[in-house]
Amino acid sequence: MQPPPLVRADQEWVKYTGNPILGPTPGSWDQDFTIAPRVIFDGKMFRMWYVGGHSGVTAIGYATSLDGISWTKYPNPVLTHGLPGSFDSAQLGLGSVLQMNASFFLMWYQGSNHISFMNGAVGLATSQDGITWVKYEGNPVLRSTAIDRLVVANPFVVRLNNTFNMWYTGKSESDPSQTTRILYATSFDGINWMKWPHAVFSPSADPEMWDSGAVYSASVFYDGANFGLWYSGLNRSYVNPRIGFASAPDGATWTRSSSLLLGLGGPESWDSAGVEQPCVVIGYGYMLYYDGFSSVGGSIGLARAPQGFSVPEFPAVPVGFLLIMMVSAAICLLHRKRPDAQLTVTTATLLKGQMEGSIGTT
Repeated sequence: MQPPPLVRADQEWVKYTGNPILGPTPGSWDQDFTIAPRVIFDGKMFRMWYVGGHSGVTAIGYATSLDGISWTKYPNPVLTHGLPGSFDSAQLGLGSVLQMNASFFLMWYQGSNHISFMNGAVGLATSQDGITWVKYEGNPVLRSTAIDRLVVANPFVVRLNNTFNMWYTGKSESDPSQTTRILYATSFDGINWMKWPHAVFSPSADPEMWDSGAVYSASVFYDGANFGLWYSGLNRSYVNPRIGFASAPDGATWTRSSSLLLGLGGPESWDSAGVEQPCVVIGYGYMLYYDGFSSVGGSIGLARAPQGFSVPEFPAVPVGFLLIMMVSAAICLLHRKRPDAQLTVTTATLLKGQMEGSIGTT
């Protein structure tokens, strides 16, 4: 589906008056919070994966909608934490979902345990229906290195020209500011990743800006010519997150919007203390799903682009940049030692190149 014609990018988006659109279900596995929405739209139905929790246990849930507003939850979580000893035995988080065709889905998710992956790593799972998921036996597919030793979280993947592009949250132990930034990696198969050697998006250098303390949880959209980045940010008080926007010709050289994209709700509102973890999808126009919270819990809301919103245009993508990324990914694929575990059938299908015609990303 092609995005509507647009012309501007510097206005605050409009929250749906009936928010929140998805909240905790009393007595259920997600009764404490519902956060981190990841939504795709295939032209007929909206699908949402989200993180829910109860009593400190997190899992990934699933819901569907015909209009993007009224949602029906699947009753049980569709992805839960792993067995003792696995990288995701303690916690799960989203994450990104690609629908490659009518019966093949890929999910990248974050996981952690209390021993070897305390600061997080990224896993991969596959599904034929978006509900029953099989974790890749060689997980995790993205582990921490020097650039992200202290945090690996919030992977968001877009597939372009047979290359998977991942933007994720990271924190380096060598960074004097000890802040989270948005990092970048590429892969030909979704399993073996080559990290860009430095952060591609960092907090504002202006200490008075709303996002001068930290940036995290990217949602990236490619409109056929340029990239849009919706992200969460914190000022240097590190409370009350908000959502901002940046754009780039190449997915790595980002220019901030001069204005805040989505701010806090009014006093006593459900999102008065914070809005974060955006996910943008082209449904009925540009639709931004996000989680918000007040004094307790968290729920999911919707905001729409103002009339005239656009991803700003840039000159053609620098050829040198694309060549560097493709060569880097090729080196990674050729020289990285593969796990001993056998591929699942669906991942093997992926590697045989039978995923042409992707119909959704998130």
